[in-house]
Amino acid sequence: MDVESAGTDSRKTVVKAMQILHAFSSAEPELTLSVLCERLGMHKSVASRLVSTLCEWRMLERDPATKRIRLGMGALQLGMQVANRNALHTLALPRLGKLVDRTRHAAHVAVLDGFEMLVVAAVQSPAALRVILQLGDRRPLHATAAGKVLLANMAESRAKAIIEQSGLQRMTPATITSVKDLEASLAVIRRTGIAWNHGESLTGAGAAAAGVFDATGEIVGAVSAVFPQNVVPATQRAALANEVLRTAGELSEALGHVAEPLRRKGIR
Repeated sequence: MDVESAGTDSRKTVVKAMQILHAFSSAEPELTLSVLCERLGMHKSVASRLVSTLCEWRMLERDPATKRIRLGMGALQLGMQVANRNALHTLALPRLGKLVDRTRHAAHVAVLDGFEMLVVAAVQSPAALRVILQLGDRRPLHATAAGKVLLANMAESRAKAIIEQSGLQRMTPATITSVKDLEASLAVIRRTGIAWNHGESLTGAGAAAAGVFDATGEIVGAVSAVFPQNVVPATQRAALANEVLRTAGELSEALGHVAEPLRRKGIR
């Protein structure tokens, strides 16, 4: 085997290992080997060998009783190193905590990751009836408040390209699947600074989101408050929106952003 062939084979092995690691999610934290093979189109012997190696490095672990596979402590250790060095994550947590204290609803910060929003910081609500979104969760941009904020504040040409390439998958009956309707929604977000999710990614779950900007004025993330729709009547939503805008503004200021007074957003 020549050097080029060896390099190609090594790359294929790494790609397959990454596919296995990325197969897990908060919705499916444990998978069987058979499901992994079927979902990834891998031969069982290849997947079994890779899983065993990843277990040796503690990137995966097997449940002793069920033999189901899940992410291991090695993956957590690496993830925490990234999170602890990420300024947005570090600066967001205390501010999200205060937002949760004021609203009693869960809060998170999400960033753009390809065609999706990725949660990089989260604080859960203490209420018994709540919506849970965890660190590392991801959702389509068009079906979330945070995702729409990110789309609304990037260059319009880039937003159009993302919308065209990703498609507008229907996730619930409320999901926006029309490009025209989504563009109209983004125009409102640019004007008000706030985006809403009316059960568009998960039936019964609502959210309000506002953008987080860095010292250059570029959007780097979005702050969201997420809530069960039936516990937040329309009369309370303006107040909730202003709390989200307040937190997003404080986080932006911590990142060096200076807002222009005449352009400060607000819902009244």
